[in-house]
Amino acid sequence: MITQTVAQLERYVESVPLHLRAWSEERMTTPRALGKWSSLQTLGHLCDSAINNMRRIIEAPSASGPYVITPYNQDNWVKAQQYASAPAGEIIALWESLNRAMVRVMSAVPVETLTSCQIRLANGETHTLEWLIKDYLEHLEHHLSQIFPQ
Repeated sequence: MITQTVAQLERYVESVPLHLRAWSEERMTTPRALGKWSSLQTLGHLCDSAINNMRRIIEAPSASGPYVITPYNQDNWVKAQQYASAPAGEIIALWESLNRAMVRVMSAVPVETLTSCQIRLANGETHTLEWLIKDYLEHLEHHLSQIFPQ
């Protein structure tokens, strides 16, 4: 079940913005290393991930046959959204709002749909909607560990 996934996401929605709002603009906008995203760009990428995955979670149950995941160019999205120069408070608020919406959308998926709804990845692998929801949280946690390395 996704109950634990949703509960963990709720905890992040409460804690992550509090921590980030205490950071300086410089800390938010300095890249982790040469050629890497800053914490702000990484958070922006997580906003893009929420946008794309929310669409998938909403559309998948009504697909005829397995729902095919269409990849998106993450670097292009981060560049187009101008996360490198956007006000940090704006991106933090966007991340928080999108993930509050994700909690609502995830919580509304009927239990039987979690396992009956099939997802097909670009590489041909097939998974369930439950897997996609859990994968969203794993992806989020991967990037949060880059923002908060300790």
